[in-house]
Amino acid sequence: MTAAQKPHWTRHFPTLDQVDDPTGLGVLADAREIQAPEGTVVFRPGSVCEQYLLVTEGSVRVQQTSSSGREIVLYRVQTGESCVLTTSCLLGGNRYGAEGICETPVNGIAIPAPRFMEGIESSPGFRRFVFQGYGHRIAEL
Repeated sequence: MTAAQKPHWTRHFPTLDQVDDPTGLGVLADAREIQAPEGTVVFRPGSVCEQYLLVTEGSVRVQQTSSSGREIVLYRVQTGESCVLTTSCLLGGNRYGAEGICETPVNGIAIPAPRFMEGIESSPGFRRFVFQGYGHRIAEL
C-alpha cells in the first residue's frame, strides 16, 4: 500500500493519517473495521488484550467495579480516540484491569496486537501517533 492508498478511516486520526513509511502503511492495511451495538462489552477485567482499538464513531465507557459493587467510570473513548488502558496492556503485556462497554453503537478499527507491536518498533509515524494519544489521555486523567 502506498500513502495515496491509505484507508479512508485514517482521516479520523490526523497524526495517523500522516504515516507514510512501509511498516506503518502495512499496519494500517492489516487493520479491520469493526462494529459493535450499544451495550457490547468490548473487554473485561482479566481478559487478554488482542488488538489495538480506535473509535471512529461512538463512545465506549471504561469502568471498574468497586468491592461494594459500585461502578466507577474511569473515562470514555470517543470518536477519534484510542483506549489508554488498551495501549497500556499492549505495551506492558498485561491483562485488562477494567471493563469497556459500548455506550452507543460503535464503529471502530482493530489492529492485531502483533501488528501493533511491529508498528511501535519499526514505524516512527505509527509510534508517534500511539504515544501522542497515550500522553494526551494520561494528561487528562
